[in-house]
This record gives sequence, structure tokens and C-alpha cells, in this order.
Amino acid sequence: MTSNKTLADDVGAALVHMIRRAEDAQERAARHGGLHPTDFRCIGYLHICNAPVSPKDIIAYLGLTSGSGTALIDRLEKAGYIARIPNPQDRRGVLVALDANNAAEIVALHVRISERYHAATADLSDENLKAIETYLRSVEALSEEVNNDLYDDIRPLRKKAS
Repeated sequence: MTSNKTLADDVGAALVHMIRRAEDAQERAARHGGLHPTDFRCIGYLHICNAPVSPKDIIAYLGLTSGSGTALIDRLEKAGYIARIPNPQDRRGVLVALDANNAAEIVALHVRISERYHAATADLSDENLKAIETYLRSVEALSEEVNNDLYDDIRPLRKKAS
């Protein structure tokens, strides 16, 4: 009989491998579309949102700095995948809207990937899906906590002067 610890170790190992393969799939899809992986993820996020979003929302979703987020939005706007539009709630602000026509091929790649992932869970019971969701949300919260604790408590590593 397999112990709980062994099963937990197997789940952890499977999660690490799944993350690596998912990242590989995103990177390959991005390259296939002629994009940087972050640009590809941004287009996917805008597609899922199905409405204009603030640059701040994009930056938070992708975990970028303000400067990196601005550069990303500039690149995607220059390529014609997105447009900055006035924010009707804040006359000084802008929203970012996906240009569905120009981004159609990139969105199609996202849809194909999403459909494959959904197919992987099609035969699972609601109870199993809920258990997976609970586990993944716990790992997400733990990861954020560990990252915050680890990086808040240490000084940045610096190269020694030669």
C-alpha cells in the first residue's frame, strides 16, 4: 500500500513537471506566433477577459514591473494586437483592448491549448475537480507566502568586486 507521504510526493513531482510542460507549451506557442511568451500570455489574458482592462490589471496578472508592463503594452500596440482606449470611468486613464481581428491567429492558439487542457479534465468527477482546485489554490497561496517571506527577509545578492 502506498503511504500518504509517497502520494503527496508524487503529486508534488507531477505538479512540478506539469508546470514545466505548461511553460514549454506557452513558449513554443509564443514562438510559433512570433511573439515573446509574455506578449503571448497577455493576449491570452485579454481574450479571456473579453473586455478592455486597465494596464494595472495586466501588470498584476502577469507579475510585471510598471516599466515592463508599459513596454509590453507599447510592443503589442505597435504590432496592432491591442489598442489603448479612453477609460469611461476615469477621464485621465486608459484601458487596453484586444484587436480581435489582428490577434485572431494568436487567440486561436490559446483556444487550442485551452481545449486540450479542458479535455484532460472532462472525465473527472465534480468531487475530483474540486479537490484539484483546492490543492492548486493552496499551493498558489503557499507559493506567494513563501516568496514574500523569502525575499522580504534577505538582501539582494551582489557580485563581488574583482
